[in-house]
Amino acid sequence: MISVFRFHKKLVITGALLVSFFISAHSAFADNIGEVRNFFVNSKYDEFSRTTLSATLRHVSNKAYFYVDDRYWAGLNQFEKNILLNNLDNLGREFDDNIYPKETQFFGFEPNPGIDDDPRTVVLAEDLIKGNGGYFETANLYSRELAPDSNEREMIAISAEVTGSLGKGFLAHEFQHLISTNQKDLLRNTSEDIWLNELRSEYAVTVVGYNDVFKGSNLDKRLDTFLSDTSDSLTEWPNVPLDYSHVTMFGEYLAEQFGPEIISETIKMDTTGIDSLNQYFRSKNLPDSFSSVFGEWLAANYLNNQRTDKKFGYQREGFQNFNINPRQYAFAYPGSYQLNYDLKPWEGSWHQFNLYSMPDGKSLKINFNSQDGFRLWYLDNLGNFGSIKNGSYIANKGGMSFVILMPVNESKISGFTENDSSAVFAATIEYADEPIKPILKDGDLIKRPREAETYVVEGKYKRYLRPEVIALYGHLNQAKAIEIDDETFNSFVTANYVRNFNEQKVYAVWPDGTKHWLNITPQQWDASSRDWNAIFIINDLELNYYKTGADITR
Repeated sequence: MISVFRFHKKLVITGALLVSFFISAHSAFADNIGEVRNFFVNSKYDEFSRTTLSATLRHVSNKAYFYVDDRYWAGLNQFEKNILLNNLDNLGREFDDNIYPKETQFFGFEPNPGIDDDPRTVVLAEDLIKGNGGYFETANLYSRELAPDSNEREMIAISAEVTGSLGKGFLAHEFQHLISTNQKDLLRNTSEDIWLNELRSEYAVTVVGYNDVFKGSNLDKRLDTFLSDTSDSLTEWPNVPLDYSHVTMFGEYLAEQFGPEIISETIKMDTTGIDSLNQYFRSKNLPDSFSSVFGEWLAANYLNNQRTDKKFGYQREGFQNFNINPRQYAFAYPGSYQLNYDLKPWEGSWHQFNLYSMPDGKSLKINFNSQDGFRLWYLDNLGNFGSIKNGSYIANKGGMSFVILMPVNESKISGFTENDSSAVFAATIEYADEPIKPILKDGDLIKRPREAETYVVEGKYKRYLRPEVIALYGHLNQAKAIEIDDETFNSFVTANYVRNFNEQKVYAVWPDGTKHWLNITPQQWDASSRDWNAIFIINDLELNYYKTGADITR
């Protein structure tokens, strides 16, 4: 759990008075066992709504100081105090030997030695409201001139009541927030979106190994909460258990599909949130986007089966045995249906239309308010999946018995709050005859309706052409590009390999207008599962148009 603050641009008088009450932490001297310090705390999470408390240093490990809330300590008998001290000793060893080395290797480092010139992290065992495992205050990393309630320490708070085995997970979670603040706020002068920051903290528990055994793990608990309400916004953050369950599931899905690096590398980017994930895809030359991956995640939560495609399910043990239940609709032929409901940004929803008496050759035509920022994904019982544009058709080529519609409100990509506005998704689903599709031949230009991007087709492949490139070919006219539906468009595999008609060098052409020579042997080409038929023949003008980029050697 993370708590944020706003900078105070000028020194506040009340803050200056408070400084005299608190012991200054800005010192290179180590803290000593038995030392009593006063700390600012967050009243929102404190059991007694305190804003300050005194705490005594009860344990020191190689990497951390463990302070205990004096009021909590005073309420314990000697036996309970001994248990707490033993728990802190175990937590210290776990932090030194497991949490700290694994998280800093994966995410990067916390501020060290930081504002207090001390390499150890302060862990405050505080009496927190029931159900709160810990929290982190960004303000503590800044001077009191900027944040009058700063403790001027690299510190986190955990619940004094759960310092046993559960405390390890809370410590791992909160420590990632300390790292994230250094990597984003301090080193890159930006601030991570809360949902992605929390996603990383949840994944930190996996990084340090606490989810290796699924039963009883944090993942086990998050899955139960997720299944209690699968329709929740991923990005809105009112800070309730459901929020954590959704980012946990999405984080595990991201790591399975793209490797854990997507989580660790984006923390070191200048961009944040959705933008950072899209930047990651671009940096790896991947065709994916946050939008497409979110749609695939919705499909995976329904299908949860990787036999046909790994993107349609989970690999992790314990995540393989659930399927979300869509809302059901009976939809008899002939007829139409009006679907209207509120949807928050990046909120999952599934609507299964069970089709009765639908003749082969008929189609479902779907009109919806895409202009309001909605994208519509669909699945059917025949295994077809994709997104469709407003006014598109889903054809029944025989045996289609149901269609699942998964609309997504994509109207907001940053600036998420604890209560984002919803928008009404409005769709009309009706039985209709699909227009006759055009017959395409090699060399034709194609595009989707209302989109400017134009492709040339050859065989089963399509290749994107910039407008300047199209102009280099006198027989091509972008205005005469054939508009096709999503199903036809997606039936062509996107390729970016080209060679000049009188050369053997093969290049990969990137959307930024650069060409990259595939400096590999034919044997390496075959071993990489590339298809020779995916290479488009181009003229001198186009080859010379592209700027030369780095060679591709594998």
